[in-house]
Amino acid sequence: MFAPHQIHRILIIRLAPLGETVLTTPVIRALRQHFRDAYIAYMVAPTREALVSANPHLNEVLTYQTSVPKLIYQMARRKFQMAVVLQPTFRLVLHTFLARIPFRVGFKTNAGGKKLLNLAVPNNTAQHETERYLDVVRALGIEAVNTEPEVFVDRAGKAWVNNFLEDRELNDGSPIIGLNPGAATVYRRWHASNFATLADRLHETYDAHIIITTGPREGELSDQVADAMSHSPIIVNQATPMQLAALLRRCNLYISNDTGPMHLSTAVKTPTIALFGASNLIQWAPPWDRHAVVARKGCSFMKTLSSREWDAYPDRAHENLEAITPDTVMAAVEELKW
Repeated sequence: MFAPHQIHRILIIRLAPLGETVLTTPVIRALRQHFRDAYIAYMVAPTREALVSANPHLNEVLTYQTSVPKLIYQMARRKFQMAVVLQPTFRLVLHTFLARIPFRVGFKTNAGGKKLLNLAVPNNTAQHETERYLDVVRALGIEAVNTEPEVFVDRAGKAWVNNFLEDRELNDGSPIIGLNPGAATVYRRWHASNFATLADRLHETYDAHIIITTGPREGELSDQVADAMSHSPIIVNQATPMQLAALLRRCNLYISNDTGPMHLSTAVKTPTIALFGASNLIQWAPPWDRHAVVARKGCSFMKTLSSREWDAYPDRAHENLEAITPDTVMAAVEELKW
């Protein structure tokens, strides 16, 4: 193995959706704290660049190329000495080998096991996702003191949110509470009528501005919530990841289903309440201070099933979410320090 003083150029690779990309950020911080003078780059999936573009621990952000020759050249020309592959995909390990990166560390892969890895790490999913990623750097002898994710907002994002809040007259000192009724799969969504009831109660109890965030393909959800409300919320469904990060950072509280924006909210240090009905609590629920998790008690599936395995149990997911009431969430709001 290389001695730390011999490693000067490091490539991190993780091609992931929004939430999983956010949860890799403790790895970036741990590597920077150990390799203080190294050149560290992160290769992400297309459209995920903004999530790490302003990270001060990185020297460069690369976008994954679908053209294998271009991808290999992209890595080879930078003369990386170590590749840290944060997903168990043999194809990615092979690419780093073909790019002649001499030291490769990552998870044992589904197809190749330990092949082409100088240091192969067990892919232990029976723990929180951030801990799983940090297992890779721990295998290098690096201890991560802080496991909390972090996302930094760039100058353009700050300017955008300043204009957004000013244009909508949200700078009057009243709290701003964000709600996120969307999720990648329908069975992970708390019902829109519940979000509407909750939104009205939050507005009346705290004199709060209510912002509803959804993805570009979830516009009907925000409309459903707004139409069922007595008060008029502000809908945001076209924000870029960086704009959303900037907006969530300015919220006083964020309440969301288990989905990418929920992880983003925790990463910008906004007090967050996560609603769980069809996800593994051990792997995905935020364990850090300032956040709370609301879930049906007594469902063993939420401690055993993987995300894909939940596809076979949509009825159980529906029952779990139906067990969560606006009263339950309001109680969590009142208990949370925000």
